[in-house]
Amino acid sequence: MKHLILITGMPGSGKTTVAKIMGEMGFPIVSMGDAVREEAEARGLGKNIIEMSRFMIELRREFGESAVAMLVDKKIEKIDGDVIIVDGVRSLREVEYFKSKGYSVTTVGVLSPTRLRYSRLSNRNRPDDSKIIGELEERDRVEISVGVGGVIALSDVYVLNESSLEDLKEKTLKKLQEILSRKYQ
Repeated sequence: MKHLILITGMPGSGKTTVAKIMGEMGFPIVSMGDAVREEAEARGLGKNIIEMSRFMIELRREFGESAVAMLVDKKIEKIDGDVIIVDGVRSLREVEYFKSKGYSVTTVGVLSPTRLRYSRLSNRNRPDDSKIIGELEERDRVEISVGVGGVIALSDVYVLNESSLEDLKEKTLKKLQEILSRKYQ
């Protein structure tokens, strides 16, 4: 049975960095955000923050709250290996979808203060990143409206990301070790 480690958190919290740190241990990574961006590109849509937020909501309206999980599951099914990192889970329905497919699941909530998240996003240079604090606040509202707060609140494990990359790596690897030790008991 495949075990999915589902990473969640607010924009700029460090979800992708946590996923990459886990990926460095040899586990494949699938990104929910990349799946949305790929689908938007396939439909000829733009990549700015407003269009991507609207598209994420539209996908959920069109196919249900598990829409992004369904897109990602197509990729997961093709991956060999029993532990897969899923970066960017945003709703409890997505978590439930993965469980309904027979996967074993652990959710990891990545927590980081708003000002630090804003600083990271403004320096990241991705087209859908917030360039002003007001954009981040609006993006946070959209993320909360699709359910990310529930996933964060009910996460199995938390990683606090508020200092250095070295500190984050140490915390992440410790949590990964805990997750894997539970899985293989």
